[in-house]
Amino acid sequence: MKKTDTKTNVLLTDDPALVRAAAAQNRPVVYYERPGAEAVYEADYTVQSLDELDELFFQRVYERHYGFPWCIGETEQLKIRESTEEDVEKLLAFFTDEEARRWLFEGEGKLFSEEEQREKLKAYVRNRYGFYGYGFYSVLWKETGELAAWAGFQERQYQGKQVLELGYLTAPSFRRQGIASEAVGLLSEEMEDLTGEIKAFIFCHPENLASRRTAEKLCHLYPEHFQLVLEEL
Repeated sequence: MKKTDTKTNVLLTDDPALVRAAAAQNRPVVYYERPGAEAVYEADYTVQSLDELDELFFQRVYERHYGFPWCIGETEQLKIRESTEEDVEKLLAFFTDEEARRWLFEGEGKLFSEEEQREKLKAYVRNRYGFYGYGFYSVLWKETGELAAWAGFQERQYQGKQVLELGYLTAPSFRRQGIASEAVGLLSEEMEDLTGEIKAFIFCHPENLASRRTAEKLCHLYPEHFQLVLEEL
């Protein structure tokens, strides 16, 4: 079986030889592994069913292969996509803002120099999405293209087990405008597809009143998806 998605030029095949040939040519390829077939490790993705392979799937295979950021979705005012190295300097400003630094988890943005934080962010955007398939995303104000927030998911230990955490940082000039709520509303719709989970925890210092109000609002709007944990750092 051989099939090519013409819009993205991604090869779908159940032939191991074709997979290896495509990989050798640096061509994006998806291997359909039939029951009992040999494992092939050169493919961008291996699937065991064709039922849910839609246009978006092939688009994202193509984008991941060539290093293009995935667009997670858009609202009326916002566009949410994976962060890129071009975003790093703007993201760095989020971690050097006094109000944000006050509430970041211990060690994050406090014990690192600006250059160390810059390198951490560069490594994050290079490696995070390809390895985990999800992370924190750049939230852009569509009207101007400005970076308005950074929001998304990460893993965290809580009560002796690993859970999914939702987090968000808003640029100083976009605070108190409902940006985080609007962005998280979209992320809640995509959460299961991105992470495989249907519930995430929001950890918040009880004295961080602005973030706490946002978290309480989100838990009220999406009680099936989010749970607030008030926790001192």
